[in-house]
Amino acid sequence: MAKWLIALIGGLVFFGVIAVILFVWCVGLYNKEARLRNQIVAKQKDNTSEYDNTWKKISQAAQVTDAQKQALMDIIVGNSKARAGNGNSGQLATFVHEAVPNVDTSTFNQLMNIVTSTRDAWTMRQKELLDFKREHDNLMDVFPGSILFSLLGKTKIDVTIVTSGRTEDAFKTGKDDDIDLFPKKNQPAEK
Repeated sequence: MAKWLIALIGGLVFFGVIAVILFVWCVGLYNKEARLRNQIVAKQKDNTSEYDNTWKKISQAAQVTDAQKQALMDIIVGNSKARAGNGNSGQLATFVHEAVPNVDTSTFNQLMNIVTSTRDAWTMRQKELLDFKREHDNLMDVFPGSILFSLLGKTKIDVTIVTSGRTEDAFKTGKDDDIDLFPKKNQPAEK
């Protein structure tokens, strides 16, 4: 066999192997991007569900405390009406000496625990979503993947992060001076 034919076959085999390696690499990179994209979309939907569940838990627990508050008021008002009905004088003194129903604050504590734990869980889910986005953005931006994805027309994924107006204002202005957790109502003017 001629040397030029062997060289030609060797060159074709070499470039064929390189083409197969490049093809396998492109397929792997494309599949990785697709998996990350699917994971981000699923996480975004999961966060929507988690957000809904968080507010339902808090709302329902708060309704229980409203019901307990109303039941306590009914008992106190009922006792007052019953006492007023017999025409005794000195009712206030009698009322003070009567046993006042104990107020069960465990539901309020439970409500606070629900609020704290669900908000912490929600924050963690938001961080997970941002981490998936970071990983996807790195895949899209880092060479040589950036070339492949720009040729394929792939773009970065936008995610929605739920926050508050107060947080938005703080990041716009660079300041958050409101440190008073419980603002006082009707403060007298300083002289």
